[in-house]
Amino acid sequence: MRTQPNSASRAITDYFNSPAWHAPHESDMLAAIMRELMDDGQPATSKAIIARVIDKLEFEGDEQQLQSYRNLLAKLLESGPQN
Repeated sequence: MRTQPNSASRAITDYFNSPAWHAPHESDMLAAIMRELMDDGQPATSKAIIARVIDKLEFEGDEQQLQSYRNLLAKLLESGPQN
């Protein structure tokens, strides 16, 4: 007897196996950018962070990464100037 896979189970499996599941979240990207700035000896000001995100947007080739950087930039711009 052949059983059909449960559609909910299949959807969950597909979700966790999709490339989107492995894409870094904006908070992880922000932490990495701040770490890069500090490693370079630069202050992690809002202006420096936004400039670094824009730089990443110019050179990133992966569409999912680009979207994550766009989302991060939008959140940074929404929050207004901090420094």
